[in-house]
Amino acid sequence: MPEVRMEGVEIVKKPERGDVHYNSENEGQKIIMQVENLSKTYFQGKIPVHALRCACITVKRGEFLAIMGPSGSGKSTLLALIGTLEKATDGKIILDGTDLTSVPEKLLPSVRREKIGFIFQHYNLIPTLTALENVELSMRFSRVPKKEREERARSLLEELGLGDRLNHKPSELSGGEQQRVSIARALANKPALILADEPTGEVDSKTRDSIVQIFKKLSEKGQTILVVTHDPEVAKECSRVLRITDGVIKDY
Repeated sequence: MPEVRMEGVEIVKKPERGDVHYNSENEGQKIIMQVENLSKTYFQGKIPVHALRCACITVKRGEFLAIMGPSGSGKSTLLALIGTLEKATDGKIILDGTDLTSVPEKLLPSVRREKIGFIFQHYNLIPTLTALENVELSMRFSRVPKKEREERARSLLEELGLGDRLNHKPSELSGGEQQRVSIARALANKPALILADEPTGEVDSKTRDSIVQIFKKLSEKGQTILVVTHDPEVAKECSRVLRITDGVIKDY
């Protein structure tokens, strides 16, 4: 991928990964994301609500990181800020060489597509499209050629055990299968970071465990994953756990 410069925002050239995933001892030790003094304050009338307070996080490439905390603690706010879905009140987020907090609003969608993969609790698949089409669609806006889109989507779904479900629509898939399609979709543009918001919240314990194992294998291959979860069984499989209380992060 060539170096891209957008109105003063530098998108650093990604390392060559060859396949959809890559594995390198040296790459695994590099810092992929630095969150510096990140804060978010809302106002309820004239009353300030500090949803996040001076968060500082350093994440290495390939980490499988859990974010835990009670409802209203700031988990969703942190995820929204890192995912560029909301603007920070203060602080910086440096992801894969790009300062996300300095990217102009009109360029955020393209940066989001290139840098971040999203996995949601409720899957968010398009019901009229097949599994293959759902994954392929995520690459169209990145202008990936059609043949490459189809090959990459097929390869990802087969890798995730869905080779015989390529032409099935979401209504014809189990909850675990739908979540695996959403994982393939998140991986399709080879993101620097995957943000997973309660990805096992709608599945049974057996399916939860299989999804966690998928995440662990992706992490071992160099994919960085941040997962928001309430489930201690998910958290204990992660390489590190961040706990948030009243907008303050503690690293365990």
